[in-house]
Amino acid sequence: MKTRSYWEERENDLESELNKSALWAVTYGDLMSYLMIFFLLLYVASSTRGVGLQLSVKAAEQHFSKDAQSIQHLFSRHGTQKIARLDIGENKIRIVFMAPVLFDSGSAYLRSEAFPLLQEVVRAIEELPNPIQVEGHTDSRPITPGGKHASNWELSAARAFAVLRFLEINGIPQQRLSAIGYGEFRPQQTNETPEGRTANRRIEINILRREY
Repeated sequence: MKTRSYWEERENDLESELNKSALWAVTYGDLMSYLMIFFLLLYVASSTRGVGLQLSVKAAEQHFSKDAQSIQHLFSRHGTQKIARLDIGENKIRIVFMAPVLFDSGSAYLRSEAFPLLQEVVRAIEELPNPIQVEGHTDSRPITPGGKHASNWELSAARAFAVLRFLEINGIPQQRLSAIGYGEFRPQQTNETPEGRTANRRIEINILRREY
């Protein structure tokens, strides 16, 4: 009888030891479950943000497409295509004037003949809320020494600012306007021919895509 009790006690002790040693497996399993739930939540959250970003990009593209259509309509309605070229890109719409139309050679003063031409541009873009950036470009021929501008860079910037001032004086809000001069560093054609140099001397009025 004593022997049976002894072995029963030993079996109970052994079972208790086995149960205790198995507790780590339960804890480990719980931990893995929590980690799996945590990473699933992270994945779902990141996927949702990705969908939201895609929808925002698509919405912005749709808005810009509408802007482009509006600008094309205004451009045509005001006859601007007769005096400038319209280029539509992914992020901006360019109204391109060849420099001789707006400025005399080496000058950053708008020609009087340019005023009604730019006024047509104002009428075409004043109804739009988009930011507007004016770019000045020149050919690669060096500036004549002794002139007002020391480099093509300065000349292009002065011309861009002259157009910006005209737009601002004629009603385009200041907060929508900016100007930059690129000098000869962004040519559209070769500077080795008269035709190429003429194409490179230009003013671009860029209607930029809005951020939504």
